Amino acid sequence: MYKLIEPFGINVHGESLGEAWLSLVQATLDKGEICSDEGRLRAAIRNVRVRADSQKLPDKLIKKFGNKENLRHILELTFNNEDMFDVDIIPSFTPREKKSYYYRIKEGRMVDFVVARLSEIPESKKAVIVFPTWNDYKAVLKSPQDDYLPCLVSIQFRMQPMKDGWILDTIFNARSIDAFQKSYANLWAIAKLSEIVATKISENRKEKIVVGSLDGVITDAHIYKETFGSARKTVNNWYKFETEQLRGKEVKNA
Repeated sequence: MYKLIEPFGINVHGESLGEAWLSLVQATLDKGEICSDEGRLRAAIRNVRVRADSQKLPDKLIKKFGNKENLRHILELTFNNEDMFDVDIIPSFTPREKKSYYYRIKEGRMVDFVVARLSEIPESKKAVIVFPTWNDYKAVLKSPQDDYLPCLVSIQFRMQPMKDGWILDTIFNARSIDAFQKSYANLWAIAKLSEIVATKISENRKEKIVVGSLDGVITDAHIYKETFGSARKTVNNWYKFETEQLRGKEVKNA
């Protein structure tokens, strides 16, 4: 589900990660401006807020409608593989050594920092992971026609108290994201990071930590022309699936 809220732009909401992703794809197809970006035609929307009420994994809609290979690759780039490469059907940069999200998280001990901070001061506003570094700026200036800068700029973790523990909400900022080919995998990876952080804080504090919502701002959400047809087909199949699910519930309750 998405809404155009003036003057703030498009707001995308889903109960699950998959609903948020598919609603983002729908919004980009319906409201996207056809424009060129570094020689490729695409539909793009700006300054999109995306919210998923739950970060529960595994997500059934992503498993059903997402590209399994792209999901696997982006999870590897977040949790296992140090070198960065592009899963776009037309890669926008050549592979980069020691540039992946995983390498950045490991090199900067980012999860260690977040866990230590929130374990000691659960209300802290400083539990932030930031991906671009000064080395990226240097590399981009050196090779502007074949450059790489992380699409995800930051991930922040915020805790709020509940009766018997804490809720961990997650907030992200993306400078740019491929709504159809990649965003579902990015959302899944962020949710998995949230699970890891929550588990470690729970162990440290000896308290219950529940993973809450995922909320973010995407400066530029886009779908490339080469994938327009596949994106529209995926949204249509999602509609059909939801209709069949609803009819099944009506029959069961009749």
